[in-house]
Amino acid sequence: MRVGIVGWFGSDNLGDEILLHSLITCVREVKENASFVVFCPNPDRVAELHGVQTEHMPVLRARGASERQVAVQRAIKSCQLLLLGPGTVFQERSPNLSWPGTLPMFARIIAMAKLAGTPVATVGVGVREGGTPFGRQVLRLIGASCVAVGVRDERTASHFGSGAEVIGDMAYTLPLPDLDRADSGRRFALSMRPLAPDLEGSLLAATSACAGRLRQEGWSGTFLPMAFGRGAHGEDDRVIYERAFRDLLDLDSTPLDGSRPLVGALRDWLQSLATNQLVLGTRLHAALLAVAIGVPTVAIAYERKVHDAFVDLGLREFLVPPDVDAETLYRTATAAAASAEQFREAAQRVAAQGRIAQGFVTALVKRLG
Repeated sequence: MRVGIVGWFGSDNLGDEILLHSLITCVREVKENASFVVFCPNPDRVAELHGVQTEHMPVLRARGASERQVAVQRAIKSCQLLLLGPGTVFQERSPNLSWPGTLPMFARIIAMAKLAGTPVATVGVGVREGGTPFGRQVLRLIGASCVAVGVRDERTASHFGSGAEVIGDMAYTLPLPDLDRADSGRRFALSMRPLAPDLEGSLLAATSACAGRLRQEGWSGTFLPMAFGRGAHGEDDRVIYERAFRDLLDLDSTPLDGSRPLVGALRDWLQSLATNQLVLGTRLHAALLAVAIGVPTVAIAYERKVHDAFVDLGLREFLVPPDVDAETLYRTATAAAASAEQFREAAQRVAAQGRIAQGFVTALVKRLG
């Protein structure tokens, strides 16, 4: 079976690469010999990380766009199934996109798949907030054109209608190695991403003050860089580290540094993450993977998707807004660190949701493969 996957992969965002790795793994649980072609912004990088065939996304305003359209059409026709997602692929606006964002491109991909006779489904997708009535109409049409609609959360489901199925974040399906949660002392990790200037300044002040206070109390700390902004403006977490945390926290390693194959490097990264007794995170997948392995976590909800994920996991009390003050962040962090049992229960909910997502993919692949 040949499966096409369309998403924002190859920009050196660890969360996105984990989503792609998780989806490929889910498909291969059903079809061990499945082959893949991934349509993405940075095909060479995706091929390097995941060892799959790749094609550029069919954007119209790029050098060689007409040749790309032909290559994409040919690749879609070779697939027995085309999957949109996972991740927040549907965006009308973002710091890097003007209206109408990605929606016309995905509508065009749907049309190309229909012409090729290739069935389309969404898997673990999200819709970025700030949409318009026009965007909602386009999303309804996209949903109606799919043989199955699997979405990340209830809010996204409302954009697609009653046929949408909430399957959760595909990262919940990530196979977790046997992790050593042995006591390594009081250790915390911080994930912080670039934000709009009106939010970033105050949040940096609050997080650095909280981290400094934890250090004074005997905690050791590391900074988790989750994204490096390959081809994406304002996405390099190392900028934040250099600006605010270089003299306060050690810089953690990343599975994307190229020194090892992704699968092995990811396993070691998860093992390192498991040695923490606390994680503070703006990056969604830093927070979700910490919860998945039972690490007490405070999520800084810079976007609705972070808020929705923690509410769905029963962790609302450990959510803070991006304009949080240092004292509130510190109190929430220490409360989370003292709630280990609550996070062990949340890890079980993550595993249960992962089984739902795997079941969705399994049923889809069996039906069409």
